[in-house]
Amino acid sequence: MDAKTTLKLKELEQKLALAEEKYRERLSKFRGVPHESAQGELSYSDLKVREDHVATIKDEIEALKKSQVLK
Repeated sequence: MDAKTTLKLKELEQKLALAEEKYRERLSKFRGVPHESAQGELSYSDLKVREDHVATIKDEIEALKKSQVLK
């Protein structure tokens, strides 16, 4: 791997660690969606956004690793 790719990978891994920490924190406070509760629905939406963010970072890391293997 070149230096630029190594730096990008390191940055992504740091972002992933931070995003996973925030996701776990939100997940520990989430108690489900009460029927017709706007706050519960917002909390659920926020949780799903954080979950997708973590998945996106993981996908980006995998793509970067695969692109380096192919070179």
